[in-house]
Amino acid sequence: MAECTLSSSDIKKNDSSLINQYVTGESAYFSSPTNAILAHPPFANLLDVGIKNLSQQVVESLRFATELGHSDPIVIGAIPFDTSKPSALRLSTGFSFEKETSAFNHTVASTYQATDIGKVSIKTVPSSNEFVGAVFNALERFSRKELDKVVLSRTLQLDSEHDVDIASVLKRLKNGNANGYTFAVPANQHEHKLCKKTLLGASPELLIKKIGNKIIANPLAGSEPKQGDIKADKLITDQLMNSKKDRYEHALVIKSIAQALKPLCKSINIPKEPSLIATETMWHLSTKIEGELKSSNITSLDVAMAMHPTPAIGGFPTKAAITAIDEIETYDRKLFTGMVGWCDLSGDGEWVVTIRCAEIENNKATLYAGAGIVEGSIPEKELAETGAKFNTMLNALGIDVKGQDIE
Repeated sequence: MAECTLSSSDIKKNDSSLINQYVTGESAYFSSPTNAILAHPPFANLLDVGIKNLSQQVVESLRFATELGHSDPIVIGAIPFDTSKPSALRLSTGFSFEKETSAFNHTVASTYQATDIGKVSIKTVPSSNEFVGAVFNALERFSRKELDKVVLSRTLQLDSEHDVDIASVLKRLKNGNANGYTFAVPANQHEHKLCKKTLLGASPELLIKKIGNKIIANPLAGSEPKQGDIKADKLITDQLMNSKKDRYEHALVIKSIAQALKPLCKSINIPKEPSLIATETMWHLSTKIEGELKSSNITSLDVAMAMHPTPAIGGFPTKAAITAIDEIETYDRKLFTGMVGWCDLSGDGEWVVTIRCAEIENNKATLYAGAGIVEGSIPEKELAETGAKFNTMLNALGIDVKGQDIE
């Protein structure tokens, strides 16, 4: 991200120093394949007097910070799935930023061991049977032509003998997801209090990246678990690329995002065919979308809010999908399937979809995973897909769930 306008008086020489300076409950950390940012206390809440639009709130807060003499403030943090609810965004004037070259030493990082959290009890909410029932519910709605796609999700609620060492888990996440977006941000908005709950994860899905007038989005839809064997993975990826169901699901997402971006862009380039990307645990159909904004005054958050919720995490049509989620899901998603990232005074920034994540507080953690449901979905297979997606966080936590009923 060499072209990015972001700067700081406290730029560090390598990313390992940034991640090693992360302090649970205080710092906010975000890294992409090209950048890493560590924001330090003190933080400030966003201005909220007479401002209803979140994007405007961010812009006015950044401008106010410059009026107070801060030359390069940023806003960093998370926005919930339901954007009418309070965000977990914070304004920072003390942060470190660097280009992600070879800064993070993955050879050294591969030696990071999971800290011992002792015995762990796991509860699935909803239960596996309830999730399968939810998928059948969605399929019935498709048969009534109420909607074309809905994303349904579930959680693992963990209670461990010892507290989770979030800084250690963050390093393991980054090492295991080198091509993704790793984050650890306070899960509330309060600037003066130590935040006990942390949103932590490694998302593979770039919602939007903006530099000047240029934007990039990389939606994912259509997934299969990795098999851990070259021949088996070749077979599964061939099936994924040729799956009528998965290609249909992916096309719905791309169509919706194109419609959201069109009013904001002079030009948009969308490949005719999806490609494949891999995470530590999954294969995904991927389309990299590039565009040029009509004005540099349009911020990265403006674009992100125009796109959210994409069918990749909500469904299609949007309104019908959100109604279905509200009626079918039995828990509050909170920050899950919202967005996490940063924005600077120029409007440049990066926002990713908040997936492959957990909210952790002391010895308690809630892990989240979802699956896109369309006509032709097989409930038991969608359950297994969510089980595979939990592995990103379970691996980082050092938890082996073989033999336990989470799938």
